[in-house]
Amino acid sequence: MEKKVQESETLWKQIMDVLRTLGQEGEYVTGLVSDMRLREDTGTKLIIEYPSDMPFYWVEINYGERIAEAVSQVLKEPRQLEYVEANAVVEEEVIEAAPAPIVSLEPATPAQPVRKAPRQPRQNNKMVTQLNADYTFDNYVVGTNNQFAYAAAQALVNTQGRAFNPLFIYGNSGMGKTHLLHAIGNALRERDKNVKVLYETSEQFMNSYIEAVRQRGDALELFRKRYRRVDYLLIDDVQFMARADKTQEEFFHTFNALFESGKQIVLSADCPASRITKMDDRLKTRFSQGMTVELTAPCYEMRLAILRQKMQKWQTKLLSDEVVEFLARNITQSVRTLEGALVRASSFASFNNCCPSIAFLRTNLADLMVQQVTQTVSIADIKQRVANEFGIRVEDIDSRRRLASLAHPRQVAMFLARKHTNASLQDIGAAFGRDHTTVLHALRNVEAKMETDAPLRNMLDQFAEAFA
Repeated sequence: MEKKVQESETLWKQIMDVLRTLGQEGEYVTGLVSDMRLREDTGTKLIIEYPSDMPFYWVEINYGERIAEAVSQVLKEPRQLEYVEANAVVEEEVIEAAPAPIVSLEPATPAQPVRKAPRQPRQNNKMVTQLNADYTFDNYVVGTNNQFAYAAAQALVNTQGRAFNPLFIYGNSGMGKTHLLHAIGNALRERDKNVKVLYETSEQFMNSYIEAVRQRGDALELFRKRYRRVDYLLIDDVQFMARADKTQEEFFHTFNALFESGKQIVLSADCPASRITKMDDRLKTRFSQGMTVELTAPCYEMRLAILRQKMQKWQTKLLSDEVVEFLARNITQSVRTLEGALVRASSFASFNNCCPSIAFLRTNLADLMVQQVTQTVSIADIKQRVANEFGIRVEDIDSRRRLASLAHPRQVAMFLARKHTNASLQDIGAAFGRDHTTVLHALRNVEAKMETDAPLRNMLDQFAEAFA
């Protein structure tokens, strides 16, 4: 037995030596891949162990072909490769015993071939999904603000992606988009442990692409295999790909490859696909061709339900109903901000073994509450109100048309956005599909008109009262 172990170690070392010569990523090979070990050479296949905490699926995709090539070079013939998790029990091949030999004076007949019982191939689809196990459908609080999005996500899981593709989820930061993406992935994995689900942020996708381009060689091809061999690709905050032309080009081809092979894509962003500035029009149309759903701010009752659910999960027992209701009434910016306020309140209660007073919360949560007051009005709200005032559509305000009947309302909306939100000139420009110089021009025009246009001044004063 000890001799077999030594032989396996020697063979694996030889394979690793050849593997290092096959690519330029030697430092990675000596890291993750060298943590593997050869358990057994059966003569027809190699059984290779990998540590339970290894991102095995990524390694198999990126280095599987090279490992097979290295094996062929060392053994002078190909071998089937089987990967198993360390300490896992390997299914034994069942071999039917040959009949006992019968003593005869007749010449010996050739031995019958040994027949192996059929066996199911071991599935080795383990991969780094990057899913957060805490984000599930069970702990996702459903209300009027997210009911449709929740139903669409459930439908995707129940139909295993046959209902619509892609699913595009949008809403302001902190509204629950990330939770919903993880819930989809976790539900899919619960249904089928072998399904390949990959969750990433768009920033991770960009960084991986940049690194692949930097490494050169076949790194780019390996990068593509990573994303195009999955069954479900979940990309969060896709709007951050805007302005990254090369990354958009790569994601365009990744999207097409997955879509054409019947794989499911789920995306999230902070606005509808059509309003993502500096995004390739080809991507916008593809993002919009499936199901688009919106997440909006939760109502008071839903905020209360979220707080109580979190308190139950965190086993928070010192906060009174009065405190919880105060938080639900006054922290309305986003679910994430609401959770942050609860963390502060419960931490105080835990440290001091008593419930904080409302006066204490008003003082120590002032930054969250002030932030809420200053950001109550959004640019989207302003666009809608201006559109209603002038009898046009929001799409007309965002359009590239320069008709006077549209240009004036557009400039008024930019003026109000600058006055009643904390958005920068660049942010306002991006929200209208323009640059900051266009916003400056709009501000100067409106200010100049206000000096002689009394109806315009009255209208802007009415807007100011409405936004107060």
